[in-house]
Amino acid sequence: MRRFWPTVCALAGLALLVTGCTSRRPSAALPPTGTPIAVVAATTAIPPAPPATAAAPAPTRAPGRPAPLSVVVETLPTATPIGAALRRQVFNEVWNTINEKYLYPDFGGVDWAAVRDEFAPRIETAPSDEAFFTLLSEMVGRLRDDHSRFLPPSAAQREDLRTTGREAQVGIGVIGLPLSDGLLIQHVFPASPAERAGLRARDRIVAIDGAFYADGDIQGPVGSQVRLTVVRPGAQSRDIVITRRHVEGRIGPTALRLAGDIGYLSVTTLWVADMDQQVSEALSTLTTPAPVRGLILDLRSNPGGWRSVMTGILGHFVAGEVGSFTSRMGDMPLVIKPGAVPDLRGIPLVVLVDETTASYAEVIAAVLQRRAGAVVVGAPTAGNTETIYSYELSGGARLWVAQEGFRLSDGASLEGVGVQPDILALDDWTRFSLADDPGIGSALKLLNRSAGGQ
Repeated sequence: MRRFWPTVCALAGLALLVTGCTSRRPSAALPPTGTPIAVVAATTAIPPAPPATAAAPAPTRAPGRPAPLSVVVETLPTATPIGAALRRQVFNEVWNTINEKYLYPDFGGVDWAAVRDEFAPRIETAPSDEAFFTLLSEMVGRLRDDHSRFLPPSAAQREDLRTTGREAQVGIGVIGLPLSDGLLIQHVFPASPAERAGLRARDRIVAIDGAFYADGDIQGPVGSQVRLTVVRPGAQSRDIVITRRHVEGRIGPTALRLAGDIGYLSVTTLWVADMDQQVSEALSTLTTPAPVRGLILDLRSNPGGWRSVMTGILGHFVAGEVGSFTSRMGDMPLVIKPGAVPDLRGIPLVVLVDETTASYAEVIAAVLQRRAGAVVVGAPTAGNTETIYSYELSGGARLWVAQEGFRLSDGASLEGVGVQPDILALDDWTRFSLADDPGIGSALKLLNRSAGGQ
């Protein structure tokens, strides 16, 4: 998902209650947060408003997306009950926004007007705010769209707390990726209970307090203990007991210099607002004082994120027009400005991807494959590259709308197709240590060969 600057206001009734429906900057894929909720409908026209300033990113834990295994410490304000007039207003804002902005004019074959007629009376009789929000989610779900969704105010606030990349937790201090048989640790915060217990990236939590990890709970009061069953690649499972604490940390890239002076950069999300700056810093450190002879960019499990992060990363490797965003309002070129430091244009490059590489992470891989001569290694990517825009609704709710598609400069679309690797590497990389990772091994061979190594 990305955040952009176009803005739309739904000015329907009750001017004193209207915060307006203002849009934020664009992003691809769902932000890192809780269960996706859906969208609300509208009946009054939404006149255009001046562009609004983009707010900080916000997370929503979608299945298979990185999510903090802990409780966010910040206290959110108590929600104010929504009256009948405000319910109608929010409903109208959402329906109209989708009606005017949704990427597909035919709404993917859905009769959107009939959806409005069906849900308008149901929101009037919803017995609670929760039921009202559930109806809005159900309504948006009719689009059968993996991107568009509605967030009630509390979820929007939690989303804002997370996409800053700085986590404040009551827990053990890890960021994990939920998988079918365990929780894959992606980040361990320094000085956290998890680090002190010896946990590290690629460890897999398979059980919590003796129960399957998905049925357990890492969250809990400060000072309480949790027993984890952990599997490390190439090792037997073990149980460890960790005491929950307040934890603060920052999500960033992993940069290493591997054998043969080959650089390795892992970027697990584009949802952190300053990830492009962190990548620049990591690349500068990696190439100083001695340059690297090639670079491995690891985008496996990256769900996408902010457009500004994507363009910032691409700026190290390419320049010029590399594609265009398409919408009902026309096409907008994607132009990468030169001047990113360090300038790595021309460096031998391998990009690692898998089936969970999605959205703007797919765009990065495809652009580098076509424009930077990168060799893509791994599995075909998700093929989910629609751009979504967020709209701030009256009462503090938020709407994400799939509003743009993307085409490469040769006209090719990645939607439903994904990035096709030059070299297939279908082994489950999550079950290997970094040193034994078959994808990294293949990349090292390619780069050492192209750089004149052995």
